[in-house]
Order: sequence, then structure tokens, then C-alpha cells
Amino acid sequence: MIIDCHNHIGEPWGTRDRQTADELLRKMDRAGIDMAVVFSFRYENFDNHYTYEAVKKHPDRLIGFEMIAPWTRPDYIDVARKEIEDYGFKGIKIHANAHSFKMTGVVTIAPIFELAREYDLPVIAYSGDELVAVPHTFIPIAKAFPDVKIIMAHSGFMQNTPEAVTVAKECPNIYLAHESGISGGIVQSVQELGAERVVMGTDTPYWDFEVQLKKIEVTVPGAEDRKKIMGENLAKMLKLNA
Repeated sequence: MIIDCHNHIGEPWGTRDRQTADELLRKMDRAGIDMAVVFSFRYENFDNHYTYEAVKKHPDRLIGFEMIAPWTRPDYIDVARKEIEDYGFKGIKIHANAHSFKMTGVVTIAPIFELAREYDLPVIAYSGDELVAVPHTFIPIAKAFPDVKIIMAHSGFMQNTPEAVTVAKECPNIYLAHESGISGGIVQSVQELGAERVVMGTDTPYWDFEVQLKKIEVTVPGAEDRKKIMGENLAKMLKLNA
């Protein structure tokens, strides 16, 4: 089973970015993707209910994650907890650069990670070359919550992937996804961390499943390792076989 960890759905007003569930499903069918993790776009008018409705309509194909931003409202954690319970979300998405916080701000984001720990949910977090989310900024929160699995989306992008690998070696609860990275980043990640710590992510609608599949095919020679990266690791993390 092929499972992708990073896909946006929604039709946020005031932006050009949009992708409906049906559009995503057509892309999945074309590329042979069995299931996809979905969550809102990064804009402040994110809509978790939209995600819920899509997953409810396609529960065998889509896996919903709760988008959480610290500054939305005073009771944002209570709202997020209710949505996780009511909507049955399997994980949490956060985006430091888009939502004006730092990954090093443990006091700020600790309530989100406490929620993740309470419901045993993984957290997928944006990483890039911005100072608020370069890979080394993940260390404090990863060490403060060693029992919460963290997917580092983009693995710092191309220039910061070596740093992402170093951080993941120090923090065993961090997993790497290579949505926007080069093939060499996957090679290094598998060699230094093992295939068990790498997951497939695409970041649709910005990137294409076929590109990510080809990168894994070219860079990971072992069939068993490819199966782990392309689905088994996520299935285990999300308890899909439980």
C-alpha cells in the first residue's frame, strides 16, 4: 500500500491555492497512490471541517489531520480537541512560518504537543530555510516531547537536508519527508537513519506524486526499504492496521 503524508485540500478564499478532494483523488488514481494524508492549506482561514467532510466521503482513501495555529483564538486548544474527537483526525499539522511562531518556542507550542501526546497523534511540521523552522529548531520540542512522533516536512528543503539528518539522529522521534528535496537527500537519510525513519510526502497540489515515486525508486534500491518509505512506516505510525 502506498501512503503519502502531505497533501492540502480546501478552497480558501482570498488565495489562488485550492485543491478539492476529487481533484486529489484523480491525481492519486493516476499515480497509483492508495491513501493520502490531507489537511488544510497554510492560510489563516484554514478549514478543518472541509477536511473532515472530504475524509467522511472517502474514508478508504483520505486520512485527515487537524491544522492547528496558536494565535487563532484564546481557546484554540479546546477547539482543536473537540475537532479531533468529533472528526476522528489521525494527526496534527503545524506551520511555524505561516502562523507566526518559532519551532524553538516550546512554551508557545507545548499545548499542541500535549494534545498530540494525549491522543497519541503524530505531528507533521513545516521545515525550511526560514530561521523559525530550520531543522535544528526542532530539537527543543522533540526533546521536550520524546514520545510524540514528529514528521519534518521537506527535511529543511535542499540546502538544509544534511542538518535535518543530523537533527533526526539526535532525536529518534523525528521522521523525515522529502517533498521538496533532491534525490541525494533521500540517499543520505536512508543511509544514516535507516528506511524506518523516512516517509513519502508530496505536498500536492504544489508537487506531483510521480516525481516523489521516481525519486524513491531511483534512490532506494531495496524493495523492502521502498515499501517502508512508501507506506508501511506511515501505516504503523497512524495505526491503520490496528
